[in-house]
Amino acid sequence: MIQDKVKVQLDQLKKTADRLQAELSKGLDVARTEGQRMLKDLGVDTRQEPVNLQELVVELRKANPTLREFLRNLSVATYDARFRLNWNATMMSAYARQQAEKAYNRDLKPRLHEVRETVESQLREVQHKTQELRSRLTA
Repeated sequence: MIQDKVKVQLDQLKKTADRLQAELSKGLDVARTEGQRMLKDLGVDTRQEPVNLQELVVELRKANPTLREFLRNLSVATYDARFRLNWNATMMSAYARQQAEKAYNRDLKPRLHEVRETVESQLREVQHKTQELRSRLTA
């Protein structure tokens, strides 16, 4: 019985790990492609697979002899990525807000309404009892 539950949980864990691995590899591929595009825009040839960092720096310096040129080319090369990151961050925050509103309306709002009604009914009972006690004391 317990072994079956553990086996099911392990299978679910493996499926989740596979999904995460697939998402991560997709993200890494996109980042790699985007990085190569940026380097190409900066004047570096990345067609050779084992990229040596020293050669990369030498090519960057050749293509961008001054700091001003390097910064301008860097700004141009990263514009699309910066715009996309800004857009994604904006959309993710909007989505998070929408999900929070849904969760509030679905879970928290009914509970708050219930607590409010309970407190109001208890307050009415207390008020009624105090009025009864006042009438007894004055009578």
